[in-house]
Amino acid sequence: MSWQPGQPVATEQDHKEWEQWRRDSKREAQRWRRARNPRIDYYPDPNADALISSLSGRFVGGDYSSVINRIVSEWAERCHRN
Repeated sequence: MSWQPGQPVATEQDHKEWEQWRRDSKREAQRWRRARNPRIDYYPDPNADALISSLSGRFVGGDYSSVINRIVSEWAERCHRN
């Protein structure tokens, strides 16, 4: 491999090496994210879906992940107080 990160992409071979480096870098970053951020697939029942939807919206903290985090955090806090 003649091309190195930080160097200009000048030739067709440089471009191929840059593309390979880019793919490898993306894969490495994805492995790092998945190792540190567990993903939970969740299919809510109709009541839970209605609650989540009612708390969701186009505002900061209104996405489904944030709403579910808030619900779980508040539930856990109540459980630990009792």
